Amino acid sequence: MYKKVLLPVSGKKHGERAHQALKHALGLCSGEIILLHVTEPLSQIVGGEAHTELKREEAAKGLTLLCPLIEILEKDGVSFHTRVEEGTPAETIVRVADEENADLIVMFTDGRDGLGDLLIGSITERVLRNTDTPLLAVRH
Repeated sequence: MYKKVLLPVSGKKHGERAHQALKHALGLCSGEIILLHVTEPLSQIVGGEAHTELKREEAAKGLTLLCPLIEILEKDGVSFHTRVEEGTPAETIVRVADEENADLIVMFTDGRDGLGDLLIGSITERVLRNTDTPLLAVRH
């Protein structure tokens, strides 16, 4: 069993895939689940108060995406906390796993092998290459 499990959740592949990954995380976690949503870096063109407001809006959207999983965790009485971070997904996931001292990262993947994955690699693959934390890739 793992004491701290990091579960990154993206907006575009949410829904059933995130629920499947959560099910796996719950089966392996004896302590705390960390739900993470990574927002795209904001343009530096917008500054000052407008930049702060955009960051707030993105954080609110991220929490909204996590709400269905939060409800499940609360209903089951599972210890958890959430983080919404700005940055590139793979690098942010690795950084948060380190900061949180996560024992396991659980990610869902669609298992695509298209040209885009060939040229830039999938987020899951990039996380795997750049972390020492064990990673469970849940294919849906």
